Amino acid sequence: MFLFILRFLLLLIAVFSVSQALAEPSIGEFATQLMEPVSILYKFISTASIMLGILCIIAALLRYMQYRVNPLMSPLGSVIVLFILGPALLGLPFLHVIFGLQPFPN
Repeated sequence: MFLFILRFLLLLIAVFSVSQALAEPSIGEFATQLMEPVSILYKFISTASIMLGILCIIAALLRYMQYRVNPLMSPLGSVIVLFILGPALLGLPFLHVIFGLQPFPN
């Protein structure tokens, strides 16, 4: 397994060096080209986190209504976990605001 990983890393280094030799972009230009896909991924993860947070809160409310009808069918622990997970997922995209960081500085 170690040899497979080593060969894979050597292949990646070879491909990267050949691409550098052919195109000759600087590392700064390469990093700039990567910013757009990373920002798209950031927006996707932020949107998915907000949607999943809202869904977890709704699921917690539905589980609580089921718990009120029959406590043995859905335990209160699942309600508590969903209700804690919902606001945590809702707050995840806004961590950069809380800590005063920019996600993608210009």
